[in-house]
Amino acid sequence: STTPRTPAGVVAGARVELAGLGEVLWAAKTPGELVGTVEELEALRAQLAALEASVLVEVEARKVARTHLSWGATSDWFTHLAGTHRGPGHRAVRQAPVLVTELPRTHAALASGTVSPEQAAVIVDAVDQLPHRDDLREQGEEFLLDAATRLNATELAKAAKHLLEVADPEQTERDAEKAAEREARAAHLGRFLAITEDGAGGVRLRGRGTVEDAAKLKAALLPLTAPAPATDPETCEEGVDPRDHGARLWDALITVADHALSTEAAPDSHGARPRISVTTSLDVLRDQIDWTTLGTSTSLTEDGLDLSPAVIRRLACDADIIPIALGTKSEVLDVGRTHRLVTPAIWRALVCRDVHCAFPGCTRPPVMGHAHHIIHWLFGGITALDNLVLLCGHHHRVIHHTPWEVRLNPHDRRPEFLPPPQPGQPPPTWIRHRPRHE
Repeated sequence: STTPRTPAGVVAGARVELAGLGEVLWAAKTPGELVGTVEELEALRAQLAALEASVLVEVEARKVARTHLSWGATSDWFTHLAGTHRGPGHRAVRQAPVLVTELPRTHAALASGTVSPEQAAVIVDAVDQLPHRDDLREQGEEFLLDAATRLNATELAKAAKHLLEVADPEQTERDAEKAAEREARAAHLGRFLAITEDGAGGVRLRGRGTVEDAAKLKAALLPLTAPAPATDPETCEEGVDPRDHGARLWDALITVADHALSTEAAPDSHGARPRISVTTSLDVLRDQIDWTTLGTSTSLTEDGLDLSPAVIRRLACDADIIPIALGTKSEVLDVGRTHRLVTPAIWRALVCRDVHCAFPGCTRPPVMGHAHHIIHWLFGGITALDNLVLLCGHHHRVIHHTPWEVRLNPHDRRPEFLPPPQPGQPPPTWIRHRPRHE
């Protein structure tokens, strides 16, 4: 008790304590113990990242890596010590002083385990790109910290992108258009397809192209990749298909090739125009983008591909336009009891409302989804938008075969879910976003 304790000694002692967990028989632990352990480990990882950032600030300020260890830069030393990639290593050193001195709330959230190191990095980069107004940066940080409680780093980066679009729309639009044009031009110039023998009696395909090309390929192939025998969306009974997704995608490509070879239309006749459903706004299509609300720049295909406004307008020149019009006379959104299966009009409206699988935390695209009747058809449920929710195959089975419940919120008529009760926990409440720590 009288021996002076150094910071390194405290950390070393913690490592010794954690090493004892290596002998734990995890197979004997309950699911709650396993999940709780992972949650605490992630909180500890965040706490260590916050502590490391504080130390790196001092190492950089006093040029310790240069003067005491003869490294050319603190970032070079840290990258070598951590054994990480050069990009993440340099970013950690660059972000540390911003995190510690300019964003103390984010640093505190990292230290408490509320946000992960990856989320903190997203917040630091996003706030750094906001206009230099203290009130705006404080609001932006607060918005992202709140979003981090329910979004992973990938989804948080999308939210940060939309935040930047609203905060500085003109600069964001200029940067986005330049980047999109540059990337599209590079992808088009670098397009290729190679079919080579693999030396084992087969062939291997390699290639690359533009996002526009990908949208057309997916629109043609993904509808042909359903498992065979296909899943019945009402009973959730499914047969066994030995093919994985990659094998089904290959078979879909061969099916398209067989169709092209068997049709009488010559290739130069163009045949039927592509049909690609894209959820976007009319202003985007008309090149009159309204940047006043979050998310207006996003245009999603049914398989979840994010297309730029320029690509949307190019596709619209040579494709059948499938309008998504909610509640207008041009689309019949309610077929009552006359049809059990969802009509194409209702399906498109459902995709427009739910975007992807509506189950909290899931973002599987509509092409992998089912239209689930909230009140089952057998029990008098109607086939209408107000009785449907978009669910992927897995979460469709969850709703049918577990205590999870789904309803449409009585105020905005959007899906929300009720988790099953947990022993020793308060009664669950209806949720739309899944908290990161449950």
